[in-house]
Amino acid sequence: MSRLKSISHIFLAIILAAAAGGVVWYYVGINVPSAKVVVADRRMPIGTVIGPGQVILKDYPIAAVPGEAVRSVQEVTGKTVVSGTIFPGEVIRQGHVAPDTGSLKAVLNSVAPGKEAIDLPADTAPGLNGVATGDLVNIYTEIAVGKDAAAVECVAREAVILKAPPVTADRDNSPAAAKSYVVAVTPEEAKKVAEGNVRGKKFSVSVLPPRGGQ
Repeated sequence: MSRLKSISHIFLAIILAAAAGGVVWYYVGINVPSAKVVVADRRMPIGTVIGPGQVILKDYPIAAVPGEAVRSVQEVTGKTVVSGTIFPGEVIRQGHVAPDTGSLKAVLNSVAPGKEAIDLPADTAPGLNGVATGDLVNIYTEIAVGKDAAAVECVAREAVILKAPPVTADRDNSPAAAKSYVVAVTPEEAKKVAEGNVRGKKFSVSVLPPRGGQ
């Protein structure tokens, strides 16, 4: 019986301690000033046009709210992510988004300012499913070097991937636009790529390490 009483006292002490902790947590919660901020509900890479369901309102302690935190879902709906990938749970800041830019233009201005966007044929680099926005590539195609001769040449160096086919895309059945790579190149390189496109040439892509070799 004494052993049973001892166990009962232990359980009672645990229950009372938990209740006391809950009361303290409640009073701390109601006495710490908070504010509603917009938080990412899913991963949103550069170029994402934010729609309903991608962000939520969440209470944050005022002391932890960033100065540029967005306070209204409507304030970011329809805007484009322009400053790095936003991860789930991250507070959305004014500098994360921009209005009226369009997805592709936002990516171009963010990762390759000063370059032009151009697409590659849908059958380019079918095996490079891991290539993502921001990756650097060299682009090769066949060019004429004489009346009846041709050679493969690098027509764009350190081109920046702006858009790549989704890894899960069915490359045989999906629309051509969904299967194409969009890259950022210099104006001079854009002319060479465009000429190859017009002439129906095939392109090959090699992936480069990040700048600095890291």
